[in-house]
Amino acid sequence: MAFGFRLLALLLLTVLGFSIYDINLQQANAYVGFRPIRFELEHGLLLVVWSALAATLMPRRIEAPSDLFLFFYVIICFLWGGALWQATAILTVVEALVLMTFLYLPAFALLSAKRFLFDRVRAFVIPVSLFPRRLLVLPLSVLLAMAAVIAIVVLGTPDAFGVDTVYDRRLAGRESLAGQTLAGYAINMSVNGIAPLVAFLAGWRRSPALLLIAAAYVVLMFSLLGLRSPALNVVALAATGFLLSSPQTRRHFVALGLAGLVAIYLLVLLEVWTQGYSTLADYAVRRISLVQPQVQSYYVELWLELAPEQKLFGAPLQHYSDWTYMIGDRFLGSNQSNANTNGFLHALVKAGMLGYLIAIVTVSAFILILDAFFERSEMPEFVAIGGLYGILISEQAHTTALLSSGIILSVALVMLFSYGTSRWDWRTVRMTK
Repeated sequence: MAFGFRLLALLLLTVLGFSIYDINLQQANAYVGFRPIRFELEHGLLLVVWSALAATLMPRRIEAPSDLFLFFYVIICFLWGGALWQATAILTVVEALVLMTFLYLPAFALLSAKRFLFDRVRAFVIPVSLFPRRLLVLPLSVLLAMAAVIAIVVLGTPDAFGVDTVYDRRLAGRESLAGQTLAGYAINMSVNGIAPLVAFLAGWRRSPALLLIAAAYVVLMFSLLGLRSPALNVVALAATGFLLSSPQTRRHFVALGLAGLVAIYLLVLLEVWTQGYSTLADYAVRRISLVQPQVQSYYVELWLELAPEQKLFGAPLQHYSDWTYMIGDRFLGSNQSNANTNGFLHALVKAGMLGYLIAIVTVSAFILILDAFFERSEMPEFVAIGGLYGILISEQAHTTALLSSGIILSVALVMLFSYGTSRWDWRTVRMTK
């Protein structure tokens, strides 16, 4: 897809996101500090520059795990700061440029590493293919079933499902899982890693049964723990699998994805304009377009206030259990607020510039390894894992996404169940172009 089309699509998305904020989200969320935005010349120039940089990072098509990783990273982490960096009224223009730089460099580093280092990484990658690929759904389904049993045993049977009790269930779940390390890991790995991977396979194989399995599990986790983002991840991965399974839609995946987002945002804008409220605006657009630049601005502001040595090595944790709670207490007024952001800014505050650079190197190396696995096996599941990592890293530390959220476990399973081919694999579909 041409650069000009990507730029126009991303610019349109940011304008729509800004409009939804101005008409609806700002007033609805003023109680947590969101302010009206004065759209002046410098704001417009920064919006264009930010969107242009996003277009340089957005892949033209999806041909490897790194492409899908960048697609989701740009859409979730990078893009929205250009339109909504003023929403919290914390950052100056110069500080917004700092935020843009910190968000741009990880993706730019990945593209550079892919261009100059991929051949060296590929030479050291040796896949381990022991079991037939068609059997991969078995261990994935078994893991979801086991995690469901563990969750019910530890947390009890679901007794609530309403949106109004989400945070109550979430706090109660934290208390119940305190000290239950194995149960916590099992639930996190399955809901964040395994369930979306099953959803991708459902879309890829056009399997309603697999989609039902993934959906049933995230519904259970929503009822027990009030987890909402896994449902969005399942929908995103199922749609991704469906679009990539056909050579026609795969070739135009980026264009279709951006067009779909533009259509959704247009519908949301029309709904809030005519009716004053939109469920999608409240639960999806707010989460993706508003919360990202909101919390990102908190992290950058805290980092800029640190002493020089702390900028290099990280902010002191003080009495908090994690830096996310420090941010929540400082900017949201509650030490119970777990203010998550993308893994790169989390590393910046936690371990300073040194940790930020380590996060960039670690993520780039991991994505290059995924690319190498995919090139040798042409297993579409590796592409799915790259995209899922791009989604998870938007609200988790990079190490948390790799380990606690089941990304490494997913890689191990896909690698082991890569033996043989079927009519569903990437090679067969690619040959039909």
